[in-house]
Amino acid sequence: MNALLADPVVRLYVICAAVLVIKMLVTANLTGIYRTSRKVYATPEDYRFFGQEPAEGRDEDIERIRRSHQNDLENIVPFLVIGFLYALSGPSYTLAAVLLIVFTLARVLYTVVYVAGLQPWRTILFGVAQLSLYLIAIATLINVL
Repeated sequence: MNALLADPVVRLYVICAAVLVIKMLVTANLTGIYRTSRKVYATPEDYRFFGQEPAEGRDEDIERIRRSHQNDLENIVPFLVIGFLYALSGPSYTLAAVLLIVFTLARVLYTVVYVAGLQPWRTILFGVAQLSLYLIAIATLINVL
């Protein structure tokens, strides 16, 4: 493992991956905190456990955070895989730094603007992250072919 971490691209990838995983954990926990504090639970058994009747309707703030987390699962998990393979493929540090950092910053900011309900920033940041992810995948293929 230490030999891998000697590579600056791998180290940068590990930092970006850790930041993104922490961000996902915070988002997941924030959903739970909102549910508990607002007494809006996900399942009937949760309502029974707390001695309450199921709430009518949905809490839009909770749903917004939950959707943001779902979007993370759909986009950050592929990054964790392809980003690692990219880091192992011997890319130039400069290009790797741009692609990995841009993806990471775009995803962190995406969550902030999604939760705040800010358009068109949500769509712009989603697009920036997606473009970075496509470029990482394409660069990985180029590097190994």
